[in-house]
Amino acid sequence: MAYQLTNLFLVVVGVCLTASLPVEPQSWLSLVEQLLEKMVRMELNVDTMHKEMTQARDQVTSGLRDVDAMKQTVGALQTYFTDNINKSDTVVAFNAHTIVDKSPATGQVLVFSNPLFNIGEAYDSGAGIFTAPVSGVYFFSAHFCVYVSRHWHYAFMKENDVVVVKGHKYDGHANVCETASAVVLLLQNERLWIECRSGSTEDLFYSDSYRRSSFSGTLLHGVNGYP
Repeated sequence: MAYQLTNLFLVVVGVCLTASLPVEPQSWLSLVEQLLEKMVRMELNVDTMHKEMTQARDQVTSGLRDVDAMKQTVGALQTYFTDNINKSDTVVAFNAHTIVDKSPATGQVLVFSNPLFNIGEAYDSGAGIFTAPVSGVYFFSAHFCVYVSRHWHYAFMKENDVVVVKGHKYDGHANVCETASAVVLLLQNERLWIECRSGSTEDLFYSDSYRRSSFSGTLLHGVNGYP
């Protein structure tokens, strides 16, 4: 409103000044038209500048909202890693070989009695069972070397008879080895073992200076508050 009143005042002043000049009416009317035209252009320029400033303000406001969202995300990640750092530093790992019973019955736990190492003492080499000392994501791997023409059905099992992974091995031409692995989420004190699902009644597992069966596992990352 103030800007429009200023324009009107300038127009009136311009008309008065031009009217007082010793020129023809056509001349001072032309001067008034030119003055009005300039004022219109100035007003259009001001409107354009106002729109550009409004757009710039909106962009800055949007950018600030994005920055706030990024700060919240970074804060959540920092909280997650801070909460899990202690359990991530926990070292749990084992590797064992030498199967005690080479002709296990259906449902029997496969016991690897000779641990090369057992960091954290989570693997029971007498029972063949791993017990998770902390809740976390674990990796397990088993290597089976089976006699020629012998059937071997197996499964990685955890609490409540949950089958994690299962498989079957048979070769009618030679003694062969096979590896099975799984990434498993275990809660603290949950157990995992390898179970015979079925197999030949003769000795199943073959070993020599080049081949032997083994069972290993390690904690990949501790987790809090799951599920």
